[in-house]
Amino acid sequence: MIRTSHVGSFPLSFSVDNVRRVLVDLSRVGLDAPPYPQLRSFIDIYLRPLELLGIVYSRRGVFFSSEKSFDASPPIVAIDDAEKAVEIVRSEGLGFKWLRAPVTGVFTLSSRIYLSEDVSKGLQSTVLARKDIVKGFFKDFVASIARRLQFVGYNIVFFDEPVLTFFIGRRILFGWLEDEIIDVLSHVAKSASPAEIGIHICGQLNPRILEIVSRVDRIRYLSLEFFATPQNIELINKSMLEKYDKIVSPGIVAASKPRVETVEEAYSVLAKVYEKSGGRVDLVSGDCGFGGLRGSLGDEEKEYQISIEKLKTVVEAVKKFLKIVEH
Repeated sequence: MIRTSHVGSFPLSFSVDNVRRVLVDLSRVGLDAPPYPQLRSFIDIYLRPLELLGIVYSRRGVFFSSEKSFDASPPIVAIDDAEKAVEIVRSEGLGFKWLRAPVTGVFTLSSRIYLSEDVSKGLQSTVLARKDIVKGFFKDFVASIARRLQFVGYNIVFFDEPVLTFFIGRRILFGWLEDEIIDVLSHVAKSASPAEIGIHICGQLNPRILEIVSRVDRIRYLSLEFFATPQNIELINKSMLEKYDKIVSPGIVAASKPRVETVEEAYSVLAKVYEKSGGRVDLVSGDCGFGGLRGSLGDEEKEYQISIEKLKTVVEAVKKFLKIVEH
């Protein structure tokens, strides 16, 4: 069985009614493992609770804090967007067998909080450059969120870590070691057990990123971008997937282009990934969330309809692929 899923975001304004609308639409198109609909920034969803507690503050959409703010243990917070979605699924009787929780990861959250109001130094000025805070406060903060979301009803948890494509290259920034990164990812993944656990990394990858995340034993699914970045297909290493028992969760439609791909286009990407991975494929989705479509047409309704049609293409491409494989 190959299941269909989605990374998380949609180009629709946040409201409870819109969360309900998205979930009903995902049921209608036949998505197997829907996420809670992220209708707000995947950073804001997880940092606003800290802002309400005075641990971080924001100016013009940028988050700041001080080193002393992270001396205490992280608070246990509710992620309202995710918990409301579970309530809606149950009250509407949508009957999804799987629910996916997209959790913004330790490294990505850390990279979006500045410890100085001088942001000109980029990542150097963020918490990401402070191992002690990342390995202390933020590792435990994200772990507590993963535990809570698993407890309230999510049986698939994906940690979204787009910053890894900037953080890990020929060298790893700020003196981080591979084993330290693996330890952080292992800690948060363990906290989500017994849910199925994955990691989402969008953009162009390099072999070192894939090797590091593959070594995290509790992470099973690697959600990667393939439609807009077909060169990532060449990085798939069947032997490494088998060695570490990993499954590729491929993106087979573009995330930010306001065009609905044909079933044949999506099918072609899926078939290539399937062959390169030796059939180790599940939880097929778009390249990333569809928040990048917001504003692309100047019409929220059209942008949202495109996102739903893209997911319908994903579902149809997987159905077509399974029919051919079965025969």
